[in-house]
Amino acid sequence: MVNQEIAEIFDQMSRALAFKGKDRFRALAYERAAGSLRGLDRDVIGLAREKKLKEIPGVGHDLSEMIEEYIKTGHIRRCEREMRAVPGALIEMMDIPGLGPKTLGLLHEKFRIKNVDDLRRLIEKGSLAGLRGFGDKKIENLRRGIELYQSSKQRRRLGMVLPLAEKLVDEARKMKLVERADLAGSIRRGLETVGDIDLLISSRKAEEALREFIKLPAIKRVTALGGTRASVLIEGNLQVDVRAVPKESYGAALQYFTGSKQHSVHLRTIAQKRGLKINEYGVFRGDKRIGGENEEDTYSALGIKMPPPELREDRGEIEAATEGDLPKLIEEGDLRGDLHTHTTWSDGRSSLEEMVEAAAKLGLEYIAITDHSPSARIANGLDIDRLERKIEEVESLRKKRGRRNPRVLMGAEVDILSNGKLDYPDEVLARLDVVVASLHGAFRQNKDRMTGRLLDAIANPYVHIIGHPTTRLLGSREPVEFDFERVVEAAAEAGVALEVNGSPSRLDLNDVMARAASEAGAPLAIDSDAHSAAQLEQTRYGVIQARRGWVEARLVVNTWSWPRISRWLRRRRKAT
Repeated sequence: MVNQEIAEIFDQMSRALAFKGKDRFRALAYERAAGSLRGLDRDVIGLAREKKLKEIPGVGHDLSEMIEEYIKTGHIRRCEREMRAVPGALIEMMDIPGLGPKTLGLLHEKFRIKNVDDLRRLIEKGSLAGLRGFGDKKIENLRRGIELYQSSKQRRRLGMVLPLAEKLVDEARKMKLVERADLAGSIRRGLETVGDIDLLISSRKAEEALREFIKLPAIKRVTALGGTRASVLIEGNLQVDVRAVPKESYGAALQYFTGSKQHSVHLRTIAQKRGLKINEYGVFRGDKRIGGENEEDTYSALGIKMPPPELREDRGEIEAATEGDLPKLIEEGDLRGDLHTHTTWSDGRSSLEEMVEAAAKLGLEYIAITDHSPSARIANGLDIDRLERKIEEVESLRKKRGRRNPRVLMGAEVDILSNGKLDYPDEVLARLDVVVASLHGAFRQNKDRMTGRLLDAIANPYVHIIGHPTTRLLGSREPVEFDFERVVEAAAEAGVALEVNGSPSRLDLNDVMARAASEAGAPLAIDSDAHSAAQLEQTRYGVIQARRGWVEARLVVNTWSWPRISRWLRRRRKAT
């Protein structure tokens, strides 16, 4: 967590400098270092001990000294001095989509705004109307940006919360007084954002177990403590609600507290019609308990198969379970490869060889290295000369590794330009093993034009995957508008995969779209979009999203064996 804490400080410094209009290059240096720290698969404390901090991309002499200072003291004095001139609330406002440092600086200077409420009042009063550069569209974008920002503050991304929650569960399971412990609530169902963490424990001495639990090192503050439940705050003021139940009620409680509310109401309606009562204490016929120790008891009492937690949203899973027609959902272990990754050739933080070695440790059979194309300037996209050099490095690495897994595929994430053309000419695309075509700009084009861009990319015979199709960023950028049905139909006909991007900030396609695409026969690809070796494991979040979308492994191209995936990669090109 020290990595994340220092990254947050560097991020704030970058924003403070940008707000003050000072030292643009130093602001970029802080931003790059923050990104590198978040992508590290090692703790900076160990790197500092080994005198290897300068090996972190973007961390030179000055920043390494700051990191060492934080490790020793918990503070970075230079950062604190710089930050005094910029209120923290203003820096946080830069998270509002559409509100960059220049715009914020102008509004602060002219209207002395200090926080989000001040900005909202300006918009409501119409004070921005007529201000140079603030047309109706910009003001409306700011209004929607505030809504996105505030919703993101209330809920956290699954990828931020799940690792912390799993550590808590592990600690709880080690406690002598705890017999069983599991996550419940929205985090167990794999929702893309989570309001808090629900944790269930079973203990014969509930109150004692809870008192032991609140002493765990991760607990920052206790907000409530009773005989059967406790509420605590952990890192980032994230709330954890812990419930303790006896062994005979554990399964019923796990089902009940996992939810969703709609799923549970539907189950209770069925139970009432059969003369049963189900609640968090068990399954009852009259006053007699007939089940509850195991989660399956609730469902078996109703004569239906237990749906996986990710499906429990009352979207047809109870009917499917009743008819014995639940899908065999994809699992993490089904993935054989990753078809969307980045290296230091563009905006990644791990070298080509480091990414391949990490993929080998994960047991992948193949990995595509898909750095950005030249129009992605901010991502250090590769022009054709640099692409040639990268091809040479990939070929050299292949020779060095021989037949060892993973097979290394030469690829690119190619921008779909505003006119629908791709960022490399066809003769260049023809030399690549994998082409991921993605939207990275001109997001405000109308629905018809955006649809046309995607359809043009799908029609290109060298494109294999449409990357993060809606372009959304959770809490900071809304999805673009396009005709989803037409795009899915075209992808299904052409055999082009639509991506379920595993980056916790994207999870794009979302669960509903992933289900619709798979049911329409469009292939899917679940990729990490990793920008460091550690981020290769982000595919787990893509799998969770796909499971929520009822997706089976057979529909996901990177679950296929090497012979099958290689045939798929070559198939369209033979028709050209």
